[in-house]
Amino acid sequence: MARTLLCPAGQWTVLFDHAFVQLPRTWMVVFTAPEGTPVSGEVIEKRSAWIFSQPQTHAMLTEQMVFTRGWWNTFYSVRVKPTVDVTAQIR
Repeated sequence: MARTLLCPAGQWTVLFDHAFVQLPRTWMVVFTAPEGTPVSGEVIEKRSAWIFSQPQTHAMLTEQMVFTRGWWNTFYSVRVKPTVDVTAQIR
């Protein structure tokens, strides 16, 4: 089952924000922009190992991204800030 979110340009949009979930899971997210416009922007992924924070990960937004929550990622979040309006389809 897929979930779709609109991610406005220049604004942070939360894709995932999980607390007290310790089961591993992987998501494929496909980002689409208006025709002829490249997908670009920032991604911040935050995770913890039980109650101990880990440094957040910064990445460039691309058309297809895979996010994985591990066994001990009790707190896990992903947010994106695209440079153009994009649609995120989370699978």
